[in-house]
Amino acid sequence: MARLVTLLLLLGCLLGIPAEAYAQSPDVDAVLRKIQERVATIETISSSFTQTKHLSMFDGDLVSTGKFLFGKPDRLRWEYLTPMVSGFALDGKKGLSWEGTTGTRKEFSLRSDPVMGVVAKQLLAWASFDLEQLSQQYSIELAGDAPTALKLTPKSNVVRNFLTDLVIEFSQSEDTLKQIELHEKGGDFTRIIFENTVVNGPISEKLFR
Repeated sequence: MARLVTLLLLLGCLLGIPAEAYAQSPDVDAVLRKIQERVATIETISSSFTQTKHLSMFDGDLVSTGKFLFGKPDRLRWEYLTPMVSGFALDGKKGLSWEGTTGTRKEFSLRSDPVMGVVAKQLLAWASFDLEQLSQQYSIELAGDAPTALKLTPKSNVVRNFLTDLVIEFSQSEDTLKQIELHEKGGDFTRIIFENTVVNGPISEKLFR
């Protein structure tokens, strides 16, 4: 679970920090509006993922695999399946986290657990492409097309001390993420590739509880 918390805290550490006014180039505005329109039709997402963590001090990369589920408006399930089992499920304001190696299961609420609150808020923002929230935290520019890719640079000087930028690549249909890559100072990076994504398919309510 610590892997997810660390990753999402990198994404979400700007929450509560005053942001600059949202201002992008006309081309970027058009692309973002198009993506937002397509994402608005999504009710559920089911996807597997591979997360690769590259650390310059080590010879090999750390690779994990898992599953991601989203149900509009505020249901989530994020779990690592290999090499270790851990994760959490969220249904509204309440959820359950688990560690497979110890069998530990813990109920939580977003009000009583601020760390999980940040994690959940960030995952929901990415799944629903909450442009207002994302643009408060990052400067956004085009990084490629066919498929669309965006480069997001943190607006906070504090965050830029350890996180230089994020590059996100969308699926061909531009309604879900295909890949997200976080670049840190010193050359370290985390890459998450989403595969076998199903949009608006049936998902059992039990998986969010």
